[in-house]
Amino acid sequence: MAELSPGTHSEFKDLLAERKRRLWAELRDEIFRSTGESLANQYDIPQDVGDSSILDMLSDAGLAVADIRREELTQLEEAQRRLEEGTYGKCERCGRPIGAQRLNLVPFTRYCVSCQTDVEGPAKGPGTKL
Repeated sequence: MAELSPGTHSEFKDLLAERKRRLWAELRDEIFRSTGESLANQYDIPQDVGDSSILDMLSDAGLAVADIRREELTQLEEAQRRLEEGTYGKCERCGRPIGAQRLNLVPFTRYCVSCQTDVEGPAKGPGTKL
């Protein structure tokens, strides 16, 4: 898979573009929905300090979700760049081909499963000392 066939190249190009379009739509909807609801409700209901704190916490959680989506969009754009450069589908760490099944599940991945495991390190259970 170091070199994608023209048909496969086109399939992954479409997959990346569709995933990016869907993520942008979700992000846009989330921002407009939360902003619209926030502005509509913020001044209508008197709030005490506790209510205000809860609203701030919910707002922060919404921003965290938006940041996760923004990061995924950045990764999708990088994957599109790699696709155009001809390096898409090749592990950036070991140079081996990344399986099509993995690319379909995580189209922006930069590593094969083995290298991804090495990069992330072993999982530590709760209460495990570092």
